[in-house]
Amino acid sequence: MKLEIPAYVRTLMNDLNAHSYECYIVGGAVRSLLLGLPVHDYDLTTNALPEQMKEVFKDHKTIETGLKHGTLTVLSQHHPVEITTYRKDAAYQDHRHPDAVQFTSAIEEDCARRDFTVNAFCYSDETGILDFFHGREDLENHILRCIGDPEKRFDEDALRILRAIRFASQLDFQIEESTKKAIFEKKDLLSYISYERIREEMKGLLQAKKCALYFDTYRSVMHVFFPEIIAIPHWNAVLADMDRAEPDADVRMAVLLSELSDPAAILRRLKYPKQDIRLITAMIDHRHDPLTDRIALRRFLSAYSQSFDAYLNFRQALDPSFSSANVKACHEKILADNDCFTIGQLQVNGADAAACGYQKEQISAILAELLNAVIEEKIKNSREDLLAYMKKEDH
Repeated sequence: MKLEIPAYVRTLMNDLNAHSYECYIVGGAVRSLLLGLPVHDYDLTTNALPEQMKEVFKDHKTIETGLKHGTLTVLSQHHPVEITTYRKDAAYQDHRHPDAVQFTSAIEEDCARRDFTVNAFCYSDETGILDFFHGREDLENHILRCIGDPEKRFDEDALRILRAIRFASQLDFQIEESTKKAIFEKKDLLSYISYERIREEMKGLLQAKKCALYFDTYRSVMHVFFPEIIAIPHWNAVLADMDRAEPDADVRMAVLLSELSDPAAILRRLKYPKQDIRLITAMIDHRHDPLTDRIALRRFLSAYSQSFDAYLNFRQALDPSFSSANVKACHEKILADNDCFTIGQLQVNGADAAACGYQKEQISAILAELLNAVIEEKIKNSREDLLAYMKKEDH
């Protein structure tokens, strides 16, 4: 079976082959090609050692940040491609990273260290698909199964617990029974994993079609890093709301946290960026706002104009009877009439404020005050009225 491979990947494989090295596409890219899914990243593996790879690709732009682990990133036709020397398992001490990197000359040993059978394929045009662990059978049966002993796999790298749940939800696969049992047996090892990595796996899960089912099934697993999940009231209703929401990670997280008292604290613990925390908490805080009059909607847009569609998605998920038609009509009217709801739309700017005598540190505050006054229809967004307002001493 020959797979369609982009030219920028094939040229790197050919370069290694031309120097008498083996090279395979490995992991998720092969799985996605077999499932007919888009491939976002191609990873290559080779028996060339890191210094040998550097010599092969000396005429390419390369990034060596992963070189001590055997990985060289090569830019090919402006695409970064990670190429890694065959490795085999070493001991793990922190339930996340191997103590040492051990290179090997055997592709089967490299595949054996991977997490799941459906992620252990490798491919080249010369050999076709190599499948040492019956991954094709699992792929056809929609089964997610650890390679070897699942408890040992999760002991080595506890993040695989969340990866298993995410993969199963995204691919709509069943988790094989011994793998599923090991997830529950080893769930406490997630305490060794950084919140940043947990957050990224959670985001992937939240975007999956059947995310609610997996949140329900593995609620006790998520309790390890998200203890509040057990206290979420009206749990079944929340799950139904998550299913109703479009597959947007921030919207579904807002649904999940909407009944809890301090969503921001949970998001900070999970190391969400400030901008994401602001958006998610804003959706929750404004979940009952009618937003059908222009002042209320302008006020909302002044803070969250880039998130308007996400907010409507959130509202419709929480309340199936919520009709966005009136809100959308009001929004369209605001845009059509060029209503002012951002500082950039004001007919004055910082230079005008400075000319009116405001100090540098005062300018942001007076412009925000002007915007609020315009939104509330206390003054018109005309240059004359805004300048007059700034010149008053009692505002």
